[in-house]
Amino acid sequence: MSKREAKSFTVFWINPLKGQLKKCHIRWRTLLLGFLVLVIGVGGVIGGVLWYQRQIRMELRETSTCLENLRGELVSLEMKKKENEKKLQDLTGKAEKVIREMNTLRKLDQKVRGALEKDLESQLKKYGLNIAFSTSSDEIYTPVQFFTSDTQEEILMGAGGPFFASFGVVSFKTTSLRPAYDPQFTTKAKFLDDNLDWLRAEMMVREKSFKEIIKITEKRDKLVNMVPMRWPTWGKVTSSYGWRRDPFTGRKGWHTGVDIAAPQGRNVVATADGQVIFAGWNGNYGRCVIIQHQFGYETVYGHLAWIKVKEGDNVSKTEIIGKVGSTGRSTAPHLHYEVRKYRNIVNPWPYLP
Repeated sequence: MSKREAKSFTVFWINPLKGQLKKCHIRWRTLLLGFLVLVIGVGGVIGGVLWYQRQIRMELRETSTCLENLRGELVSLEMKKKENEKKLQDLTGKAEKVIREMNTLRKLDQKVRGALEKDLESQLKKYGLNIAFSTSSDEIYTPVQFFTSDTQEEILMGAGGPFFASFGVVSFKTTSLRPAYDPQFTTKAKFLDDNLDWLRAEMMVREKSFKEIIKITEKRDKLVNMVPMRWPTWGKVTSSYGWRRDPFTGRKGWHTGVDIAAPQGRNVVATADGQVIFAGWNGNYGRCVIIQHQFGYETVYGHLAWIKVKEGDNVSKTEIIGKVGSTGRSTAPHLHYEVRKYRNIVNPWPYLP
């Protein structure tokens, strides 16, 4: 065996087409190097597969941990969702109760306005003043029945867009992480929001209505103060308006006012806001004050012992203008009180509540 053959590996093969014997000398060093490369390559592939499997296991472990955390968070969110649904239900019930109370308040508002209107108009009409007051309440923005009925039908409006429940999801063997979707939750929330919007609008209307009632009350008080509607002093009525027997002559005569007997010096007050057009001695009236009021009214206060006001003074209702006396044609201390309308003497009894 030659030296070259001892260092090589001979491979024989026969060419099937030509039938010739072929041989090839492969050096042992080359064979060993190729085998080493093959071993290293296979080892590298196996190592890479093992490393990749390790990475996959690590990622799966992290994913599992995240899923567990997510499951816990979703359980917490589900509990909060149930709590919010309960709160929403409670708020809806309270909102419906407030709506019913607001509806009752609206009816009471209308009754108060109507009562004020009728009372003021009847009182002023009694004195010949035909003044009408528009106290009709504003219409509410949305019918109350829409919010207080047992079955609420959602108004159909333009809507669109994807619905997340329609997308395909990866199925798990464990319980689904997605919370159960309550289709009524949005309807309930919208219903509560509509109730709150209605309450805001109704509160604005009630606020405006109450302000109008206050204005009407103030107007009523102002008008009442303008018309002589009270007693000028307290005492016993000794002579009424109309025919009577004259205390001096004993003959039948016409009495133009009401005589109110009272102790000397008792206060006499104005029966309405007005301006003093006379203050002084006035014949049979003695010391006398005449006050001119709105709507053509005048009031006369006769037989005064003392006069506090002077001509041209503006006086307010219940303001003291003098003292009871017995000046002029008088038999004893008393106040002669007259009411005139457009300079015509009228019966004062309707003006003495």
